[in-house]
Formats: sequence, structure tokens, C-alpha cells
Amino acid sequence: MPSLDAFKADYDTEIVDFAIGDRAFRFHVPRTLEPFLDPDDPLRNFPLWSKVWEASLLLASKLAARPIGPAERLIELGAGLGVSGLVAAAFGHDVTITEYDPHALAFLEANRQENECDRARVRRLDWHQPDLDERFDIVLGSELIYKESDFGAMRALFRRLLRPAGEILLAGEIRQTNKAFLDAMQPDFQIQIAKHTLRGDSREIPLLLIRMRPKNPSV
Repeated sequence: MPSLDAFKADYDTEIVDFAIGDRAFRFHVPRTLEPFLDPDDPLRNFPLWSKVWEASLLLASKLAARPIGPAERLIELGAGLGVSGLVAAAFGHDVTITEYDPHALAFLEANRQENECDRARVRRLDWHQPDLDERFDIVLGSELIYKESDFGAMRALFRRLLRPAGEILLAGEIRQTNKAFLDAMQPDFQIQIAKHTLRGDSREIPLLLIRMRPKNPSV
């Protein structure tokens, strides 16, 4: 794996500091998005992974407060910078943290090293062609509900990765696509939704925490 020094030589970054519970965290984020944008179409493959999302902080705080199951295994999908998964690992959870974008994976690994989360595992995962055969007690993610074209692959991936009695935890902002996502998941999962408000420096950010469990846990 690349060293933190090698990462710093390759990328222009700045540090975002935050605290969860009684622990302080330092995360590398890109100083500018220009190296990751397509000059012909800046919105194509826009680097959504490149910021610390408020939803990831909400999910991180929930995982930090969650009791540690001795054999419980977690996986984070579309981890971006890795906030939720790395915080969970720092608080003692067994976590596999996944991304697809190669730059996101580089930042994810750097943040793992920066925060000394040795128990976290980082790996590449393509939702549409998954090559991961393990199963997990908790599948988690923040700000995953964007493109309706991904919902079928997400549903299949949830079924593939989740153990029969497992749970899916998703956090995100309130969007028009949420209803289409929930409609797509309804056939397979029991769904609970809770609204949270994260208070920033000068604004309040409404967020949803979605919990899903298999309707047929014997499968």
C-alpha cells in the first residue's frame, strides 16, 4: 500500500479536523477539485467523494455509540473519504471500507493511515460487478441515494453482502430520489426512517437515517 508520504507527494490536500465522542480525527481532503474534473464536461463523474458530508458525520456518531459485537462485521459502501467507516474502526468495530474511484481509494487509504485505524480494511468494489463474496452484519453508507440507475445494483448488492439477520444503515440529505429508492427496496426490506437535524456554524441541515432489515431473514 502507498505510504502517507507518497500520497502527500501525489496530491495537494488540506486537513479537516473534527471530533466524534472523545476522539479527534484528521482527514485529508483535496485542496481543489480541478485535478479530478473532466475539462470537457465538469459534471461528468463529478468527485462527490471529495468532501466530508454532514450525513457521514451523523452516521459516524451513531456507529461510535454502538456497542461492539465481538463477531460483528461491518462494510461501508461508496465510502468517499472514509469518515463513517474509519470512525467506526477507531471505536473498535471490524470494518471493511470500499470505494470504486481510484483517487477516492488513495484518499481513503491516506485517511486510514493518518488516523491509525489499523483494523480497518480498504478495498475496491464495483457495485455493478462485485467481486466480494464475504457477508456482513451491517452494510452502511452515507449520501448513496443519487442516481436511480444505481438502485437496482444497490438492491442486489445489499442482498449479496448482508447476512440474513443483518441491518443496512444509510444516512443522507432529503432528496427527490429518496422515494424512488425506498420503492425499489420495499419488496425485500423492512424500512424505518428517522429524521435528524445537524447544526452547523450558521445553518441547520435536515438528514435522514434509514434502517433496513430483510423481510425474509432466513434467505
